[in-house]
Amino acid sequence: MKTLRPITIVSVLMVLLLGGARPAMAVPEGVTITSGTPASPVTAHEPYPTHTFTASGGAAPYGLSLRSGVLPPGMALSSGGVLAGTPSTPGSYTFGIRMTDADEASAEQSVTVVVVAPTVTVTSGEPISPWYTGQPYPTHTFTASGGTAPYGLSLRSGVLPPGMALSSGGVLAGTPSTPGSYTFGIRLTDQHGFHADQEVTVAIAAPATTITSGTPPRGTVGEGYSFRFTAEGDTDIRFSVAAGDLPPGLTLAPNGRLSGQPEVAGSFAVTVRAAGTATSATEELPLIVDAAPFAPTPTPTPTATPTAPTPAPTEPSATPTEAVPATPAAASPSPQPRGSWWLPTTGSNSALVLLLLSVVAFSIGGILLVLTYNRRRFTTPE
Repeated sequence: MKTLRPITIVSVLMVLLLGGARPAMAVPEGVTITSGTPASPVTAHEPYPTHTFTASGGAAPYGLSLRSGVLPPGMALSSGGVLAGTPSTPGSYTFGIRMTDADEASAEQSVTVVVVAPTVTVTSGEPISPWYTGQPYPTHTFTASGGTAPYGLSLRSGVLPPGMALSSGGVLAGTPSTPGSYTFGIRLTDQHGFHADQEVTVAIAAPATTITSGTPPRGTVGEGYSFRFTAEGDTDIRFSVAAGDLPPGLTLAPNGRLSGQPEVAGSFAVTVRAAGTATSATEELPLIVDAAPFAPTPTPTPTATPTAPTPAPTEPSATPTEAVPATPAAASPSPQPRGSWWLPTTGSNSALVLLLLSVVAFSIGGILLVLTYNRRRFTTPE
């Protein structure tokens, strides 16, 4: 049997004297990272959405450190637990971080951040095609979105139409000289080297103006009319009347707009000219105007037969005076004008008519008296 050491016996006695055994001390919990996974994927040259690593357990404060791997270029970890920066290089980056508490207890986490290239997109559409030899090409500017401006333009493949050129600022211009179909590739590159490509085809033709609008529709008298002449094959095309006359009320504008309100019905033969920068074309077209539907027929106004004015009476007659009987028609083949002696005696000439009638009556009476006297004078007594 072993003999207990004196120090051990003393210790036991002291424990008993103090009232029993001392309780065991608590063991601290382990450190745990609680902040989740950082954002991924992210775009190169765009600020990373800041991520802060946090932990629980152990004894605060916690310190952050990079345990393994490498961060995306342009990003950094702070000892306070912050991951931030602006990634610059596309790729997949895996690294380990360590969170350490005040008592040197720690927790680790593996993190993967994928950095993708920005999407550069050509936004300017297709250049004009076809175009014509000997005529300045309407300047076309290539534009882009995405990435980081400014953008540079370069010819990636193919050849431009002879006489045309591309500028580094994105401009396609010049005066083409040779007909043909030209396909070429362009590249727009942002300031960090990210780019977008586009295939372009420009057809160059010899100019030849052609009227393409067809026959104008019929019009109607008194109704509004509008029609647009169109042409192709040249540039800066203007329209005019080369021969014939437009229906009255219609006009032709240089841009090809025929408009107005027809005034006369009928069929009108008009030759229209379309003149471009280098060429022109003419076409004879019928313009037909129909009569207005249900147009009211104008009613002629009767014209009164002019008559000689009747003298106005100086004084109104209270009682109408009978007219003297007219001479029989056989003695007078045509009626006499108003105001003659045989017409009604009312009015301003009444006294003169009565005087004439009195003279006639007196004369007839005198003649009868003379005849009677002579008859008695030459009669033989019995």
